Amino acid sequence: MEIPFQISAGRVAATVAAILFETLFPLAAAWFVGRRLRVSWRYFAYGAMIFLIFQLITRVPLVMALQGMVTPHVQASRTLMFGWLVALALTAGLAEEIGRYIGYRWLFREEKTWSRAVMYGLGHGGFESIVLVGGLTLLGLINLLALSSVDLATLPLTDEQRELARQQLEAVAAQPDWLPLAGAWERLWTLPFHAALSVIVLQVFRRGQMRWLWLAIAMHTLVNLIAAGIAPALALQGTAAILIPEVIVMIAGLAGLWVIWRLREGNVQR
Repeated sequence: MEIPFQISAGRVAATVAAILFETLFPLAAAWFVGRRLRVSWRYFAYGAMIFLIFQLITRVPLVMALQGMVTPHVQASRTLMFGWLVALALTAGLAEEIGRYIGYRWLFREEKTWSRAVMYGLGHGGFESIVLVGGLTLLGLINLLALSSVDLATLPLTDEQRELARQQLEAVAAQPDWLPLAGAWERLWTLPFHAALSVIVLQVFRRGQMRWLWLAIAMHTLVNLIAAGIAPALALQGTAAILIPEVIVMIAGLAGLWVIWRLREGNVQR
């Protein structure tokens, strides 16, 4: 009989804390913005709807279908791996920013203002944080807790599948207990970045220049590419491979806060 996989109490506590933050922080930020700028939660819902349609329903299924085909080639070639990362970053930028633009055109019947744009961005990033990040983290925790109570030898798996599961669980066991908190830290800075992108796309309508949409696509693509690609590009290992991408995201979030402030309207229209 094999010794069941054991998940530490510290890992469980960190994961629960991360899930709570990933779920509640976007709602708290939207509540604060709604009260402070007197803007309706309807715009939060618009952002969530756009993310659902252009990411979860459209882009993510296509990426998952392609990933099954390209994975063997990507694993065999460093060049193809970076090409795939560029494709992922670019399609994310195109899907989300064009989605924001379409949302402004189709959903915003009232005047498109800075305060509404901020709430729109919080809905976009908030839905990602609550459903995609927090939801998947919760499912991962449930799976780990389930596997910690069973013997792999009793599961109806082939020897190859059992060995792969064993290797994956050993990799999880070797991770630091605080690792889930890195996801929460990332959400802290991703949310203002999403709000900033919504404010940038707003300028297409406020200033009548399409170049603002292309700027948002470029910024989104660049941040995604650097955050995802810096670890393999620099051959980072261990803690550095976890923390350095999070520093990149933090810088993007701080830049996002500056963009939101810089592009604010002199008199916020409500």
